[in-house]
Amino acid sequence: MTFKLEQVTSVGLEGMRGHRVVVEANVRDEKEACIIIGLPDAPMKESKERILSCLHTLGVDVSMKKITIHLSPADKRKTGTGHDCAMLIAVLQKMVVEPLPTGRNTCFLAALSLSGNLVPFHGLIPAIQQAVLLGFERIILPPIDIRFLGKMKAVEFVPIHTISDLLTYLRGQQVLNLSQEDLLLPNESSHADDSDMYTDFANVRGHAEAKRVLEIAAAGGHHVLLNGPPGCGKTMLADAFHTILPDLSNDDMLEVFGIYHLAKENRGFSKRPPYRHPHHSASAVSLIGGGTFPKPGEISLAHKGVLFLDELGEFSRKALDMLRQPMETGEVTINRVRQSVTYPSSFSLIAATNPCPCGYFGSNERYCTCTPTQVKSYQLKASGPLLDRIDFILTLHSVGLAKTDVGESSEIIRKRVQNARRIQKERYSSSELNGNIPFALLMQTALLTDAEHTMLQAICFQEKWSNRTQAKLIRIARTISDLAGETNISKASLEEAIKWKRIANGIQNIPNERLNNG
Repeated sequence: MTFKLEQVTSVGLEGMRGHRVVVEANVRDEKEACIIIGLPDAPMKESKERILSCLHTLGVDVSMKKITIHLSPADKRKTGTGHDCAMLIAVLQKMVVEPLPTGRNTCFLAALSLSGNLVPFHGLIPAIQQAVLLGFERIILPPIDIRFLGKMKAVEFVPIHTISDLLTYLRGQQVLNLSQEDLLLPNESSHADDSDMYTDFANVRGHAEAKRVLEIAAAGGHHVLLNGPPGCGKTMLADAFHTILPDLSNDDMLEVFGIYHLAKENRGFSKRPPYRHPHHSASAVSLIGGGTFPKPGEISLAHKGVLFLDELGEFSRKALDMLRQPMETGEVTINRVRQSVTYPSSFSLIAATNPCPCGYFGSNERYCTCTPTQVKSYQLKASGPLLDRIDFILTLHSVGLAKTDVGESSEIIRKRVQNARRIQKERYSSSELNGNIPFALLMQTALLTDAEHTMLQAICFQEKWSNRTQAKLIRIARTISDLAGETNISKASLEEAIKWKRIANGIQNIPNERLNNG
């Protein structure tokens, strides 16, 4: 009697994107061998030894048996050890008398030990997330604590310790529940607010304009460049920016945790947005991601958080220009000969730079020792197209501590930012912000009046601003109105956005004029 075997499925990853992997097996009487086909990588080719060892542990006779395991789709490269369990079940489907009812909507995500234990593997967390997005209703896992996953739709998570327990479970028999002591916990940190690790806005004296700009940037996901001499407070403001960002939602927290898991970076299971501060000697690959064995770069590790580039003029121009596409799309795709991988990279860029190598070009406090050629070369490290994607450009000056009062705390500002983001979430029905929402959707909800639209076009024509600049002004004005709790973009919000752009243009033009004058 022939039984119709059900599909055995798993999830493959290309970066952070997942796809279904259907596992088939063929067992026939021939010289003993075990072959895996379907573009497996080196660690997956070693899975055959783990599978044979588990079959021996179960008492299955594999003498004079040739086992062929096929992973579909065959044209996509398979990596890692996460398909071990699915491959073993596919082989057992062919070798046991009674079929194993797996079900089309069951996903197997576990590596195997030689003794038949289900064990976690590198990439387990993002694989679970993608399995949920692909519509699986039941996910077989190694014994991990699944409470950190929260409530994910109508998905049944089944942590299993051994392959014997898994077979018992698939046959509909009772399996003893694992105690909490038997469950492996993910790398977890305190869920408490860790803002004490960073500078509070109340400790930053003066710089009222910069604080206003950073509040708008935090509320709408905009990018900021701070320009000024050494010691004026650029790094302190950037460090304080992290403290006014709201906590991550559970879905965003899981996504960030999955990215760090893939990159093998230490990050606790925290609700606070990530804050990345790479050194200016960082290569383009370390910033963007990739490598021989692709992994996320700094822009992906800063997903849903802050990427702070201090000493922007010291970074290589090639590395900086590679930021342009991720800043607009919120993701980065790395193309290689063997595969293409995509990682999310929706971050807020805070950059800081000196106006010249010595730092004092245009300063009234100290004399600049750089030649005009050195100043121009230093400033051209950030190309025009990159600067055009930065929403705010400000020049800072040194502030005396005795002349300034203590400003608002980060907690007060964060409440306003959180309220503005809540308004955007309700408006767009997504987690996207004004800074990265598709422009068509922004215009549908912007509700600009004819008079405001005419005023904006006239000013942009007069100032010779590009279409991207016009779109940027609408995005910034929308965020300013959200901070004020206004339904429509007000004229005052539009005028403030235009003011910030004029300040930025003044900053960019002054050095060039001075250079032309020698």
